[in-house]
Amino acid sequence: MATQTYPSVAGELKFWLSITRRLPRVKGAGRIGHTVKCIYNRQKRQDATVDVLDFKMVLDPADNMESQFLFCPHLYDWVEIACLRDHLKPGHTFLDAGANVGFYTLIASQLVGAAGTVIAVEADPNNGSRLAANVKVSGAKNVRLANVGLSDKSEVLELGLNTTGNRSGHSFLSNSTERVKVECKTLTDVLLSEGVQKVDGAKMDIEGFEFKVLQRFFADGNSKLWPGFLIIEVNPTLGKNSGDVLKLLRENGYTLSNLSELNYLAVRK
Repeated sequence: MATQTYPSVAGELKFWLSITRRLPRVKGAGRIGHTVKCIYNRQKRQDATVDVLDFKMVLDPADNMESQFLFCPHLYDWVEIACLRDHLKPGHTFLDAGANVGFYTLIASQLVGAAGTVIAVEADPNNGSRLAANVKVSGAKNVRLANVGLSDKSEVLELGLNTTGNRSGHSFLSNSTERVKVECKTLTDVLLSEGVQKVDGAKMDIEGFEFKVLQRFFADGNSKLWPGFLIIEVNPTLGKNSGDVLKLLRENGYTLSNLSELNYLAVRK
């Protein structure tokens, strides 16, 4: 692994990163990273600006997802990231639906290069602000941000906020008592409003709304916008009553392979 420097990191955090960034991709490594996170967060910490793989991010050490990008970015979704690197090429257009704070967005930004485009869609206003900050600090010039929710029609929905320390877990299907109203659009409308004519690849992680959004997307009939490949989360505990998203993808010309416990790769025939 290439040596990394942490210009705004010093003291204890620098010490822990020197350990966790070298953890091998073996069973149990993630648990070590989680243990270090808990030790480091024994007191309240400020956001840290760090190198993450080959780009910078501003990360909250206490957040479950952001702490993974901070302490063990090389372990997070590494099979999916390898797949992304295999399929995404310079000049491509990539859609990150459910971008959170921008991990996939910034990897894709580097892969598609100056001639390519990344459309990063994030529903939560707070995550959207953190996403924008990370795009700025990383210097990514080819990313377009859409701080809207995705649905099967234009509407305003209440996003249930995850209050357990995982801001990536906000969901329109959540019964959380903490909620925020979010403007929602169809995926077709979002892409067309950004001037997108073709989508080469995509990642979709929208907490149980995948079937609802894709059913309308395919029904719109604009096949030029259908991604050449799609990395998608299928969580059986979310959206289970909406429909079978894997069946929907097969019916619309995609072949599927399982990448990890929840994530699938769909490649258009």
